[in-house]
Amino acid sequence: GEKDKAVSELRAAAKDEEAKAPEIGAMPAREMLADMLLDMNQASAALAEYEQSLQVSPNRFDSLYDAGRAAELAGKPQDEAKYYAQLLKLCAGSGSDRPELAHAKTFLASASPSPSPGH
Repeated sequence: GEKDKAVSELRAAAKDEEAKAPEIGAMPAREMLADMLLDMNQASAALAEYEQSLQVSPNRFDSLYDAGRAAELAGKPQDEAKYYAQLLKLCAGSGSDRPELAHAKTFLASASPSPSPGH
């Protein structure tokens, strides 16, 4: 119930973690902060935190997908397309049937401009 305190503590943990070498495989604190903000319906703030997290820990599946979701909820379709395209590129050839990849594929297919008639 102390959302502001939780955000403040996670933000401090993210800064501390980024000052050191993050553990390989560990979920970055900044990604946790972004997840919390997304759960609190603060999509724009979450997107900013996912973007920072991806600077320190690039190509994290969850950060890329959730950055796309945050962009979707924040009404930023260009950012949504960017993150979903990066996610699909990262997973190309994996043969994975994860629902996150299906969602990204569906969005990108619907966002692609249709060819004009006669072309």
